Amino acid sequence: MIGITPNGAKNFISTLYCGSISDKQLFLKSKLMDRLEPNDVVMADKGFLIAEELESIGCKLQCPIFLKDKIQFDRAEMVSNSQLSNMRVTVERAISRVRQYKYFEGALPYKCLLHVDKVFFTACVLCNFHTPLIQVT
Repeated sequence: MIGITPNGAKNFISTLYCGSISDKQLFLKSKLMDRLEPNDVVMADKGFLIAEELESIGCKLQCPIFLKDKIQFDRAEMVSNSQLSNMRVTVERAISRVRQYKYFEGALPYKCLLHVDKVFFTACVLCNFHTPLIQVT
């Protein structure tokens, strides 16, 4: 689980988990909720089922709006989805900066597993020294 600020800097990096874990379980185990303040907004995909947990601490979950039974979005939904899409691009670009190091492609040697969290954390932090993805004024 990685937390990313509006300009693309990583401000939260959870420990890594092997095996199968749901997004909700990872969110709860990472203790990211402990760092959120009332009125914070968390952006996530549609299947990220943490709205109730966020509401309990006064935060909001922002997910893309889907058409469902509509033929098209109204103007407000269109603007909201467009802004959210722009933010999602920033998130994807921030994550791709970590992937560029290619430390985590393929199987890791067993002797490296003890240090993999530290290496991942370091790779994420080093990406914060890149040029900001978005200039926030």
